[in-house]
Amino acid sequence: MKRLLFIGALLLMSNQFQAQNLSFEGVFPVWSQTGRISDKFNYNFFIATTIEPFSVKEAGVEYPATDLNLYIQPSVIYVLDANWNFAASYTYQRNNPFNRNFFNEHRLWQQVVLSLPLGKGRLTQRLRLEERFIENKATKTYPFSTRTRYQLGYNMPLQGKTLDEKEFYLNAYNEFYFNLTGAKHTTYSDNWTYLGVGYNMGKMGKLELGYLLQVSVRNDQKDLRYFYIAQLMWVTNFEFFKKSAD
Repeated sequence: MKRLLFIGALLLMSNQFQAQNLSFEGVFPVWSQTGRISDKFNYNFFIATTIEPFSVKEAGVEYPATDLNLYIQPSVIYVLDANWNFAASYTYQRNNPFNRNFFNEHRLWQQVVLSLPLGKGRLTQRLRLEERFIENKATKTYPFSTRTRYQLGYNMPLQGKTLDEKEFYLNAYNEFYFNLTGAKHTTYSDNWTYLGVGYNMGKMGKLELGYLLQVSVRNDQKDLRYFYIAQLMWVTNFEFFKKSAD
C-alpha cells in the first residue's frame, strides 16, 4: 500500500512539474453608460482596459508591465419587460494596444437576458452569441470564429429592500465561455468569476470595486492562465439625449 501511495504521489508531482500554468495580477478599469433611446430601446456604451501593472517572470519568460487590451463596446438594447431584454453590438478589441505586436479583433454579438427577483435581489441569466474576426498578422487576414457565453449573476442591495442613493449593493457572477467554430485550444476555454461591492452615488451613477478571477486555457496542452484582477467600474445613466418639450 505504501508503495502504491508513493507511486501515486510521484505521478501527481510529475503532472504539476509538466504543467505550464501561468499566474498574473492586473487592474480592470471600466466605464459603462446606459441611456434611453425610446420607451422600448436603450443604448449602452462600455469601455474598458486590462492593465498588468507589474512585470513578472513565469516559466523562465519575462512578462513586462503593460496594457493588455482596449475594449470598446457600443450596444443597442430592446427592453421587452421588467424581466426580459435583448441586445446586439459591434465590439472593437485591440490587444497589446501600445506595443508593436498589437492585433485587432472585430466582434459582433447578440444576447438575451432574463432577470428575476430572488430574495432581496435579482438573479440574472445572460446568454450571448459572438461572431469574431481576429487579426492574423502573419497572413494579414481576419479568420472567422464563433463563441457563446453564459453568465449567471446576482445583484442585491445591502441596506433595505431597494437600492437608494448613498447605499451599498452586492454584485456577483460567474461566466462560462465556449468556443463553437474556428481555431481553438478547447471548447470550454474560459471562466470568469466576479464578486464586488458598489455604492450608489445618485445622479453621478454607481461606483463598484470587486475581485475578478479569469481562468483561460492558453494552449493545446490545456495549460491554464490565471489572472487575478482588481476591477473598478463606474456605472452611469446620464441622459444625453433629452426629449424636447411639446
